[in-house]
Amino acid sequence: MSIPTLYILNQNYSTWSLRAWFAIRSLGLHVNVVPLLVGTKEIPDIRTKESDTFLAQAGGAGKVPTLHVRKPNGETHVIFESLAILEFLAEEYPSLWPADKYERAYARSLASEMATGFGHLRNFAFIIKADYPFELVEHLYTPAAEKELLRITGIWEELRSKAIQNKENDKGFLFGHLTALDSMYSPIMFRIRSYKLQEKIPFPLAKAYMEHMLNTPALKEWAEAGLKETEILPCCEMFPENPAKV
Repeated sequence: MSIPTLYILNQNYSTWSLRAWFAIRSLGLHVNVVPLLVGTKEIPDIRTKESDTFLAQAGGAGKVPTLHVRKPNGETHVIFESLAILEFLAEEYPSLWPADKYERAYARSLASEMATGFGHLRNFAFIIKADYPFELVEHLYTPAAEKELLRITGIWEELRSKAIQNKENDKGFLFGHLTALDSMYSPIMFRIRSYKLQEKIPFPLAKAYMEHMLNTPALKEWAEAGLKETEILPCCEMFPENPAKV
């Protein structure tokens, strides 16, 4: 049986790679993971002609994550974009979405919101190695950014308050068990931690959920891998002139 291949970008920087990878790791699937590392002497940064050519080997749109799977007829099928990969996985592992159709629709709505929204919080660059005092990035914590943080963490509080009612089946995730929505939110947790934004969260269950997620074996493995990387992507650094270091 052919083993699927997942192409990802640098783990220190890639939010979208993390989302698909986290679901795959958490499900315990056997997948070949191919890191396409940028920030090297040959390819110093992304969004360049050289990086576009390099990432084209992933197929699809030439972006990551990209999952290659073998169809029954032997052909390779390429799935790109995190949400599409999560939906593909859910065909085989339906627990990646809630069983109740209303909760499932809500989870999909929230996942899409996370995929396309929260632009002000995205100004806090995703860098696993980042560990900055809030005062250094306080100028980015605008009323709009605060509104987005309260929106996301308010959702966590709402869903966790419902999940804990079913103590027997509660595993600490938003719908009790792990779903694709947890995968979609995973990168924002590192942003919150890297810039000390957790101090701005007024919701205790949301804070506990974030800590639970960051301490899952999969997210700890991702963070450890990101910390070991030596490549630097200037366009992804919060302070390019002084890149984040361990």
